[in-house]
Amino acid sequence: MVVTVAHDSGAVLPSLAADLARQSQQPRSWLVVDNSPLSAPLALESLAAAGLALRPLRGGEGEGFGAGCNRAFEQLEAEGWRGWVWLLNPDTALPRGEELAELLAALAGLPPNALVGTAVDDGHGGTEASGGWIDPGLAFRRRRLGPAHRHLEPPVALDWLSGCNLALRPSAHQPPARFDPRFPLYYEDMDLCLRQRRLGAPVLWLPTPTVVHRRGTGSAAPGPRRIRLSTLGYLRFLRRHCPAWVFALRTARLLLLCLLRLPLQRRRSLASLQACATVLTEALRGLPS
Repeated sequence: MVVTVAHDSGAVLPSLAADLARQSQQPRSWLVVDNSPLSAPLALESLAAAGLALRPLRGGEGEGFGAGCNRAFEQLEAEGWRGWVWLLNPDTALPRGEELAELLAALAGLPPNALVGTAVDDGHGGTEASGGWIDPGLAFRRRRLGPAHRHLEPPVALDWLSGCNLALRPSAHQPPARFDPRFPLYYEDMDLCLRQRRLGAPVLWLPTPTVVHRRGTGSAAPGPRRIRLSTLGYLRFLRRHCPAWVFALRTARLLLLCLLRLPLQRRRSLASLQACATVLTEALRGLPS
């Protein structure tokens, strides 16, 4: 089962559809969650032309990646699906036609509650830092996957994986694995991996198959809303998963940068300051991180 969360992704989805249709082992179905049903609805005719078992699912306008995935998980759970789900971004590519077969062969030998990622090409021949380890200091996410890790004996155990290319069986976790809605934009994949890892789930990376990440329109230049939501995710992640002093110092640094940039980047700075105020209020009130 392949799940893709789409937001204004009409320029890249037909290419992914064609790649999935070329797979030597095609997915049982392709569930596409439309998170822009009002502003940029899916062009179902062009996607269905690839011949896949396409299943569109209406999402909420402007909802984030995690919310879209949760919608898909709930739908699949209601249908009784208990197998693997491969999350693929709309702007990913599977150029060789063997990626799904290779992934399924690898998953057959892994624990059912594992979260699994594979190598991601950045579209220019380099290795994207699509996973890594969390350290206790200020540089908490400095250690990331790179070209050298392709030579390690798979699977490689780490702390987090990118949601752009992530395989899991939601029903193999108790309670069933879900993204936390408190992370509306970014860090939701890292948070999920860390939470499930603490519950005993292996977080594993494979050097093959390789998925290409082409960066679609969903990665366009951020507006104030996007900045506010991404800052909320960043600060909530720090508060939940890093030492208190790291949260305090990084928040103070962000506040200072926002104040310095305020005269020249007013809307951007105000959006970040609004997010800071929200998370600091949560912390002062003792609300769960």
